[in-house]
Amino acid sequence: MIALQLESQLVLLFAALGRNLGGDAEPLAEDAIVRLVEQARAGDTGARQTLYVQHVDRVFRTVRGILRSDADAEDATQDAMLKVLTSLHTYTPRADARFAAWVMTIAVNTAHRRFRRRRPELTATGELPETADEDGADPAEGLDRARRRRALLIALAELSERERLIVSLRYGAELNASEIAATVGSESAAIRKILERTRTRLGARIEALLTPDGGRP
Repeated sequence: MIALQLESQLVLLFAALGRNLGGDAEPLAEDAIVRLVEQARAGDTGARQTLYVQHVDRVFRTVRGILRSDADAEDATQDAMLKVLTSLHTYTPRADARFAAWVMTIAVNTAHRRFRRRRPELTATGELPETADEDGADPAEGLDRARRRRALLIALAELSERERLIVSLRYGAELNASEIAATVGSESAAIRKILERTRTRLGARIEALLTPDGGRP
């Protein structure tokens, strides 16, 4: 029960990392995603835009958990989504991994390249679909979201690079252990062990940071 509660809490916390770049798109089933990929390959611009909307927020949440700033994460997200949409011809569906896992492999590689560069270049994103900005948000809700977002980012920064990557893929991208293992080049059992011990430590640290004294001794 405690593990399930932590899982749910971390999913919600990672949702607070998002920028609503894809609007309020309802997630599609995997068979629908695969059909969209085929349509986009055939030149359907509507399918291309739907694929973008379906995955852009997950990409941002994932790379924001890895990179050091919103600006880096936004640039890496646009780089990654451009690579995804221009590389659809290379994608091969697999029974043991969803299309999102392929997308996140590209996103992680993009984030790592940007991290190594240290001084990222701005990316022209004119080929990417445009989405509407979010407005009319409740100020109180926005403040609470900002607090949760800050606590998560502080706690993530205290993890090792590998732990941060695996946690971001699990709760930002919502991949399962097998998909994460394929993305990072590991075994599913090892990923589950890392998630189990890291989830508990991360949950406790975030809870402390969200207390009135901010987790100070």
